[in-house]
Amino acid sequence: MAYKYKITALMILISVLAGYLSISILKFPIIGADVTTNSQGQYIVKDTPEGYWCYGKLMVGDIIVEIDGKPAADFYSVKLYDVIEGASSILLSRPGNGSELLDIYLEVDKGLKSDELVLQLVLPLTAVLILSILSLIVYRHKKGDKAAIQLILFFMSIGIAYLSSFSSGRADPVGRLALTVSFVLVPVFFILFMNRYLDRYHEKFVNRRWLNILFGIILVSISLELSNLILHNIPRGIISILKLVYFSAINILIIYKLIEKFTKHRYGPLRSLFKLTLVGHVTGFFPFIFMYAVPELFGQYIIPSHIAAIFLLTIPIVYLYMFTTKQLFDIDFLISRFQYYASLSFLPTLLLSVMAAIILSQNNYSWVNWVQLFLASYLLLILFLFVKEYADRRLRGRINKDLHNYQGSLNRFSTQISRVMNRSDLERVLEQEICQVLPVRDVSFFDIQMDQLKHVSLEKSLMDLRDSIIASFHKTSQQLSIGKIVPVDRGICIVIGIKGSVLHILWLDNKDNQTRYNTDERAWLKTLANYSAIVYENLYLIESLIEDLEEEFQRKKGSSTSPWVLRLIFRLSEKERRKLASDLHDSALQDQLLWYRQLESVMTDYEMSEDLQLKLWNIREGLLDVIHQIRETCNELRPPLLQEMGIVEALNTLFEQSQIRSNYVVDFQADNFKVKLNDEQMLAIFRIVQELLRNAGKHAQASNIFITLEEDEGICLSYKDDGVGLKLEDLKDSYHHMGLSGIKERVHSLEGSIRFKSEMGQGLEVKITLPLESPSIDMESEEDKDDSNITGG
Repeated sequence: MAYKYKITALMILISVLAGYLSISILKFPIIGADVTTNSQGQYIVKDTPEGYWCYGKLMVGDIIVEIDGKPAADFYSVKLYDVIEGASSILLSRPGNGSELLDIYLEVDKGLKSDELVLQLVLPLTAVLILSILSLIVYRHKKGDKAAIQLILFFMSIGIAYLSSFSSGRADPVGRLALTVSFVLVPVFFILFMNRYLDRYHEKFVNRRWLNILFGIILVSISLELSNLILHNIPRGIISILKLVYFSAINILIIYKLIEKFTKHRYGPLRSLFKLTLVGHVTGFFPFIFMYAVPELFGQYIIPSHIAAIFLLTIPIVYLYMFTTKQLFDIDFLISRFQYYASLSFLPTLLLSVMAAIILSQNNYSWVNWVQLFLASYLLLILFLFVKEYADRRLRGRINKDLHNYQGSLNRFSTQISRVMNRSDLERVLEQEICQVLPVRDVSFFDIQMDQLKHVSLEKSLMDLRDSIIASFHKTSQQLSIGKIVPVDRGICIVIGIKGSVLHILWLDNKDNQTRYNTDERAWLKTLANYSAIVYENLYLIESLIEDLEEEFQRKKGSSTSPWVLRLIFRLSEKERRKLASDLHDSALQDQLLWYRQLESVMTDYEMSEDLQLKLWNIREGLLDVIHQIRETCNELRPPLLQEMGIVEALNTLFEQSQIRSNYVVDFQADNFKVKLNDEQMLAIFRIVQELLRNAGKHAQASNIFITLEEDEGICLSYKDDGVGLKLEDLKDSYHHMGLSGIKERVHSLEGSIRFKSEMGQGLEVKITLPLESPSIDMESEEDKDDSNITGG
């Protein structure tokens, strides 16, 4: 309760003081005239700066006789500060022609002009109101925090200093004293706040010795101001100069300490905190110190104090945000953007300034000059947009290095997901990529069923976020799509896949530096989510296909397998055969050839005994046999030049090679076969004949084989041998070997018919008919080209 009463008393005191200062500002305009005494003790006008009431009405050298009907020496502002402020009327003597003096009586305007009212009263009061609201926000959200009262005092001292500066400019004693006290307390309250705030991180902003020095300076400043009000014993301007020196020095010290802390923690978790405070402090105080205070010491400011003071309002906003939020915005991202836009804006600003100076300096200034300035600015901005487009492509990546990181990450991720075979692989690749690019410690995946949000299943590490996740997704349930980012109490959730009413969610913890995810990071995460959604969709299609295959395999005994399933199986089989043949050719065969040539070189280049020569010759012949066997294996796995030679020539080549290795003779008749087969039909016929010949050589013990290929309302293949034959009831469907039952399934895959005729000792006869128009799809052309590399040496 005592804390609440202190805040209430502070707000009442601030309100009363603000009311008094407002009345003092409203009562009179700032006259702005400085006076000094001559040798006769008269007060003469020393300066009449432009922009104030005195400009054009008073002249340097005017003798001030009376103010408000009293001698000038008795008027309080002249007596205390050597200025004319708060006067209603002025009687002056102005030298005329010769030694004659002219008496002039002037009435000072009552109230303020509209522009003065806004600049000198509305803006300062608005600042005080805003700072009061910010103080109430701090009190409401952080009333138990010891740093809260220091932050509130810091806010209110800025507001009172801003408002009292205009009352002080009117030489109001209360305004002068309020400005002195609040002005010297602003940096002190800031230091006290930073000390309290950094206690939670076991850090100290400044030590106690510095605080004692600052409190001593405050007592001296207040004592000097009171002494001047009472005793009038301090020369005019000394106090103002001392205050400016103090304020500039103490803020330079603060900035130095912020830089020191940032340097110390530049690689730690407090890096963003100190960088934010440093940037906020520099932004707020730089214009006042280096555009007004320091130049004023040399007699010429760059911008007036009331304009420079407006920048001070950025400081409370920055520190309120820092004090009340759990996450800071990414200051590095903001600085990189500022550097980029500042570099782009410099040249147009320079050109606009030069053009404006040239156009507005013309003697015959008129509306034509405004048109010229408008056209010049318009054309320059058009040109600037073209330059910006070029700069976005060529320069932005050099200034913002993270752009290259994100692009490289996307390229790397797209390469990795091409090898993903299941959901766990995708999640592993996604987690690795995110942890490699972002400073995130924890990543998790879970599913949400939108019609059963309350039953969401989470890992133990996320159970404390359960209510927040349910509430956040319930609130945004109508806006969810791939890449949607949903903030939760700790971290963010991203939709990376959707299947019906089920959402696949990626959860990311807060970043280690406690900053929010910036625009580039969010765009990068959305792109990763879109990539992931495509992979999820492909995985769903594969799962669906596997389910269909399982249904086919689980059919009851006696049912025939669908032709499309058989075609898929044979197609996959052929793909693996081609891959194996290519691997054998590119690795084992090439190695054997290399060793063969090295052996030949040794046998011809070196002298050796006949016995060693014979042994090496036998090894060389053995290598040739292995090379020949590998080539034959490659040819069997992938028929050489099948598409180029055609089925008839390919079969003739097969028969020639098989008759060399076996004891049978093949009689092949296909003189009248002119049908143009597609790739799958051609390969199927070749494999069928290849399997029949293998069966004839291994099992049938045939001596003569008769094969006919012809066209008779379809593709007709006839096979007959004089082998031992077999019992037809022994034929069984099986996918575990490529026997006669495998031939049957291959024919069935092309929706053809097959008939076996055989008896023990009577050989085997096979009749196969395939439709001319095969329902299958041609094999992919890129997988079939360049057959010669399998059979080449």
